[in-house]
Amino acid sequence: MKYKFWLFFTGVVTIISASCKKDFLDRQISTELTKDEVFSSYARTRDFLIGTYAYLPDGFNRLDNAMLDAATDDAEFTWEGSAIQRYNNGSWNPYINPDDNWNATYAAIRRTNLYLEQSGNVDLNMYKLNPDATAQQTYRNMTADLERWRYENRFLRAYFYFDLVTRYGGVPLITKTLGLSDSLNLSRSSYDECVQFIVSECDSAAAHLGATVADNDLGRATKGAALALKSRMLLYYASDLNNKGHVKERWVAAAKAAKEVIDLNVYQLESNYRGLFRSTTSKEIIFAHRYAANNGFERANYPIGYDGGSSGTTPTQNLVDAYEMTDGSAFNWNNPDHAQHPYDNRDPRLAMTVILNNSQWKGRAVKAFTGGRDGAGVDRATKTGYYLKKYVDENLDLLLNKTSVHTWILFRLGEIYLNYAEAMNEAYGPDQDPQGFGLTAIQAVNKVRDRASVKMPLLQAGQWNTATLRTKIRNERRVELAFEEHRYWDVRRWELGVALFNSPVYGVKITRTNATTFKYEKTPITGCRNNSPGAVYNG
Repeated sequence: MKYKFWLFFTGVVTIISASCKKDFLDRQISTELTKDEVFSSYARTRDFLIGTYAYLPDGFNRLDNAMLDAATDDAEFTWEGSAIQRYNNGSWNPYINPDDNWNATYAAIRRTNLYLEQSGNVDLNMYKLNPDATAQQTYRNMTADLERWRYENRFLRAYFYFDLVTRYGGVPLITKTLGLSDSLNLSRSSYDECVQFIVSECDSAAAHLGATVADNDLGRATKGAALALKSRMLLYYASDLNNKGHVKERWVAAAKAAKEVIDLNVYQLESNYRGLFRSTTSKEIIFAHRYAANNGFERANYPIGYDGGSSGTTPTQNLVDAYEMTDGSAFNWNNPDHAQHPYDNRDPRLAMTVILNNSQWKGRAVKAFTGGRDGAGVDRATKTGYYLKKYVDENLDLLLNKTSVHTWILFRLGEIYLNYAEAMNEAYGPDQDPQGFGLTAIQAVNKVRDRASVKMPLLQAGQWNTATLRTKIRNERRVELAFEEHRYWDVRRWELGVALFNSPVYGVKITRTNATTFKYEKTPITGCRNNSPGAVYNG
């Protein structure tokens, strides 16, 4: 009976609907909120700002499933059809650029400008005009939140402009929302003007943001984030690409900015280097883009012989060779012992960054040798002989679609020490501290090398000059910051792209000689690059 009733009801509705006026059916019903509706509400204003954080860079597989390092000499992406290969085969240009973020970043900047124009319109009268003590406290709390959010927003705008000037040089500085009636024929500001704007915004944000945030606000901008952005911006500003006159004062300013972050005494180097990149709460993290639980990064980067694995971004032999021996000497293929046992007695960061042949991964030995389950001869296996470990969660069962939370680190203390070391070395040399910052270039490098899980030999004062320490610092950045989107920009600002990215990219040919031993041969990777210095194109 109930079944018959609903059939009848549906029929009635159909008849009635058919007899309704056409203009009733044609009504435009919008679920979008107006600007006034958004910015009159405390909660909606907060949510609008949270939405702007989503525009921050995503380093996980963001370039057609590849990481940016696959456009450098540090990695090769397994899939030849990926857009990332345009950087490697020279087929990119100003009109076809896999990492063209111009439109998306200006969209984010427009959001920040809109927020700054409208966030003062939040209606808090229901609390302000209520004499109740609880209401008055709520009013004070909300007012303080709105003020803090404005400076978070200014930090985000500075970050977005940093992203633009790093890629494009001077860009139009737009600090208000533009409408259809506004002239859109905007000229570029100079690179210097953009840098000064970013630094000024960082200083303003740092002066008004707290050094820490509550646990439920992890991922939001802090004083440290603003100062870290300033540190990186000034380091880039002082570098060869942007400092043709080799102005010493720029290096001094970069060193001072990095020391401001260090002197906050809020951050500390994570003892477990490997664990840092699986952590969401490490004291080393200054600012990060946080994600809900997922397994996309693992599906893209698990070794090919593991369930659900696609190989993805694979480290090169060029990068692996950059990791020192545990005594601090360079790895050397001409040393028979090194060549026979290439992964023994190496900087511990190597095994915490790269999945090596015959190492344990998910309960079995990795078989990256020719004919092995994970090696040459298997479709889509690594061409380099290596797989990526950094950031990858080893403990996921992809067949069961298990997931985990991921954190893309934008700034961390390890980078800041190396920023400081580079700037101090260029300004004053390895051992000098005439400004009284309390840390020499060598001492800053040693902070990173002395991490509890690393413990590489410390550099000794008096044994280095500016040129030799420069080379050491650049290598230290390469291994410490691998796969964190530094190599691409570092090589570019050092103006070394033609020399480095126009040279062969190597992998390792691994031959199993018996059940437990292998032969390793450094070999050029063929069929994947034309040695074009695409990664240093300055659009």
